This record gives sequence, structure tokens and C-alpha cells, in this order.
Amino acid sequence: MKSSRLVAVSLVALVSVALGACATLLEPKTAPVTAAETAPAANPAYLVVLGTLKDRKAFMEGYAAKLPPLYQKYGGAYLAIGGQPIVLEGNLSVSSFVLAKWPSVEAAQAFWNSPEYDLLRRARIDNAWGEFTVLLLPGLPAPVQAAPGLAHPNGVNAR
Repeated sequence: MKSSRLVAVSLVALVSVALGACATLLEPKTAPVTAAETAPAANPAYLVVLGTLKDRKAFMEGYAAKLPPLYQKYGGAYLAIGGQPIVLEGNLSVSSFVLAKWPSVEAAQAFWNSPEYDLLRRARIDNAWGEFTVLLLPGLPAPVQAAPGLAHPNGVNAR
């Protein structure tokens, strides 16, 4: 009787170990989280340019064509460029718009205050290629996503 009980206990222990090993093998492998991945990222920023062009050809050649390398250098990216925007409410009379995204307000300001951009901005103003309103909008932080199976920072379990 003792030997059959010992065999049964041994079998249960062996099955438990085997199941645990299988579960470990089936668990998804994830890389360790680094400090850089957990550090809060800066909020993005958005540059909105609304303008009325007086000399489109000169503006495009002397200003707009020279901006892409500066945007790239300072981390900016065009999201929208075009002619007249669709006004859903209110009054707005512009002939062009630009919407650009920057990694942070500081990055957008570094671009705006750079010596390279200052030369272009002065040329745009001094040559009266148009009239512009420029807005810098601080963006919201990116949504936080928890790893599968971990508690979400706001208390909701990720699925």
C-alpha cells in the first residue's frame, strides 16, 4: 500500500514537473525591457502654417524647395501640404497650408531658431512672397501600451 501511494505521489510530481516544463516552452519569449524603452518620450509638436501666396513660383524656388533637408535635420516630417483647406466652421481665407510633426516642442523651436531656417525665413519675409500665420501646437503623449499579460498603467489589463 505504501509503495502504491509512493508511486502515485511520484507520478503526480513527475506530471507536475512535465506540465510546468511544457508551459515554460509554450510561453512567448520576450526581450528584457531596457531603461530607454521605459523612459517617457517627449510629447510631439505640430507646426501649422497658414498662408496666402503672392508669388508662388518665387516662394517655391527660394523657400519651399529648400525646407525638406532642414525638416529632416531637425526631426520634422510633413503630414499635410496643400492649397485651400476645407473650412468646416468659421472664416479662414488662405491659399496654402502646411502641417508638420516634430518629436517635441523643443525640436520644432530648434528648427525655427536655427541659422539655416532664419536665412530662409528672412528671404520669405523680405521678398514679400506671401503673408503667413505660423502656430506651434504641443501634442499629447502617445498612448501607453502594456505588454501582453501585464497590467496596464491605468489599471486595465491588456489582452
